[in-house]
Amino acid sequence: MAELGLGTMSILKRGRDEGKKILETAYDAGIRHFDTADVYDEHRVEQLIGETFGSRRDELFLASKGGNELTADGMRWNPRASYLERALSGSLERLQTNHLDLYYVHGGTLEDDLDETIAFMREQKQRGVIRQIGLSSIRPNVIRYWLEHGEIDVLMTPYSLLDRRVETLDLEIPIVGRGPLAKGLLTDEWPERLGEKGFESWSEAELRNLLPTLPQPIQAYALAAARRTCAVVLPGASSVDQLNETIAASRHDIDEHVLDDLLGRLPVHPYTKHAT
Repeated sequence: MAELGLGTMSILKRGRDEGKKILETAYDAGIRHFDTADVYDEHRVEQLIGETFGSRRDELFLASKGGNELTADGMRWNPRASYLERALSGSLERLQTNHLDLYYVHGGTLEDDLDETIAFMREQKQRGVIRQIGLSSIRPNVIRYWLEHGEIDVLMTPYSLLDRRVETLDLEIPIVGRGPLAKGLLTDEWPERLGEKGFESWSEAELRNLLPTLPQPIQAYALAAARRTCAVVLPGASSVDQLNETIAASRHDIDEHVLDDLLGRLPVHPYTKHAT
């Protein structure tokens, strides 16, 4: 069965104390895969994870990401090896560890010098600074380049009942599926979460027709669906209550035949951007 991890991008939404409680609640529930990035709350999420789990580092699977450089006026994409070296060093220091179990390049385009980036990541793996090389991407052309020219152990990409595009790539590497609850649309809160722009390839009208027909509890079916394709299912949480609801849903019994039928009738949309 796929592992349930925790994405930490939103854990500081309600403050540092709540963020720490989220981490401890996840740990107490048996979650050991913690995913973060240096840019999350401008390094503060990494710092909190390091402070919370520094003495328990060996019990965890720690993953972080680099490539988005914080600047005085925001953030810019910077996949150069010289920057990634600084970014990785900073993540290790904040997370209070001498290695990462998994380190992702946090995006990328075909206009980048991908060979330089790939060479840097390969060198860090050879040195033991990172144990696995990851790519976090929604661009099939970039994913294919990495698979053909680089060493990639793990792909992080969106996966949910409403966004199954990655199934069209027929990959043979582990997938870490982020966003399995589709920004809350695959929970009971969907009426409040649904906006006029819809979600990915779905229009608002299509979702208003679809979401009330999904089997209940939909959160449990959404997580079960992600487990079938992903090696790690990575929901986020902005409160302890939200995390507890997700954990309970992940443990809820579902009818596999109902899930088979659901997956059979929901479309697998193709990639419409960066496909070639």
